[in-house]
Amino acid sequence: MKDFFKRVKADAIMSAVLCIALGVVLIVWPGETINIVCKVLAAGLIILGGVELFSYITNRNGYMFTGILGLIVLIVGVWIFLKPSSIVSLVPIVIGVILAVHGVQDVKMALESKNGGYDRWWIMLIIAIISIAFGVLCIVNAFGMVKLAMQFVGAALIYDGISGLWLNGRAGHAYKKYHNPEDDIIDVDYKEE
Repeated sequence: MKDFFKRVKADAIMSAVLCIALGVVLIVWPGETINIVCKVLAAGLIILGGVELFSYITNRNGYMFTGILGLIVLIVGVWIFLKPSSIVSLVPIVIGVILAVHGVQDVKMALESKNGGYDRWWIMLIIAIISIAFGVLCIVNAFGMVKLAMQFVGAALIYDGISGLWLNGRAGHAYKKYHNPEDDIIDVDYKEE
């Protein structure tokens, strides 16, 4: 079980570091980053659609649904590649949902820290609520202009990454402070028969 928690903590740290890195990239190069992301997504869809379509054509016993799905994915990939601006407005929404979910997870962590006896759990709660607010702002895309919206999303990601690192550290300290490994030991009297 201890290994599981170490893995979860390592995953959370990696996620936070990636959020910070992506946030910095979005602030420094907002337009270029979105264009590259859209082109990579489009290329992936074109390849996936092409493979599905080729698989259907070469396999005469294949399902017609596979061929149709492959063709649709291929067309969507080409469309995104030619008009990446058509999905740029979805990027803040997707990232906003991710930020809001992180915020909800952070609220849960704050409440668990409170139940664990951590005195400053309320600071964790405030940070989590701010994360949720950033997520909601990204979803409603209150900034209209793409470049400004991407820079705001970048700032929100940096905040989410830094707060995630801090919250994980605080939760770990609270756990260590209030969890005594000796409490897990069961003391019994040994009687030889």
